[in-house]
Amino acid sequence: MARVCEEVGFDSVWATDHIVMPKEQREPYGQLLEPFVTLSFIAASTEKVKLGTSSIVLPQRNPILVAKQAAALDVFSEGRVILGTGIGWAEKEFGYMGADFKRRASIMEEDVSLMRSLWSEETVNFKGRHYELHDAIFLPKPAQGLIPIWIAGNSEGALRRAIKIGDGWHPVGLELERFRKGDEAIARSGRKLTLSLRVTVDVRKKRDDLTGHDGEKRVSFSGTPAEIRNSVEAYLAAGLEYCCASILHPSAAEIIEDVRKFASDVISSYG
Repeated sequence: MARVCEEVGFDSVWATDHIVMPKEQREPYGQLLEPFVTLSFIAASTEKVKLGTSSIVLPQRNPILVAKQAAALDVFSEGRVILGTGIGWAEKEFGYMGADFKRRASIMEEDVSLMRSLWSEETVNFKGRHYELHDAIFLPKPAQGLIPIWIAGNSEGALRRAIKIGDGWHPVGLELERFRKGDEAIARSGRKLTLSLRVTVDVRKKRDDLTGHDGEKRVSFSGTPAEIRNSVEAYLAAGLEYCCASILHPSAAEIIEDVRKFASDVISSYG
């Protein structure tokens, strides 16, 4: 699938992250390949596509190890990594991982600061509430220097975190007006962030509005090529710079079929 994406003009491929889920939350995240391993496999089979995580649940992982994994992937891929990170929402998963669910937002902010120190400082000295390093060596550094970090999430808190610590904002299926307001808030902050959207794409039929794990309404880009292009255009006018198309079917063959159709009917319209 990744090779086909590269062939037909996609800019990137993405892997998502949940490690261990309770049985009542088996769908849709109960069966996932670990994203860094997956993207390393893909990196070896591709040459150009960027490799993104959408998104690493950072507060339930050790940030030093995440920084190392991301740096290794960036070295192997010659600088193609985009690190999407979020605070997570599955409280039982945090419990299984021995992680602190209640303080996950503040933990992630420190994690991001620590990772940037590891990627940029020759000798790392860092002191936070959760981690402290003195005269530490972290090598090799990422091929691209600082790996871009896109902050995932649809909430006001996620938007504030993106403005505070992110290189990009990465909501999922966010309604158009809320996306526009997010763009306006980022503009007021004076920071330059990449505005992205992960969105379900269906080139076979028009879909009704979807719902997220929390019951929140999620939009899709679906229907005829003209309908999909109209959706894209509306979000471009609201500030969208990067569309992560989630094309899901039971088989790889079906996904590849729709990837090709999306490329020919939509991507080709934008050069």
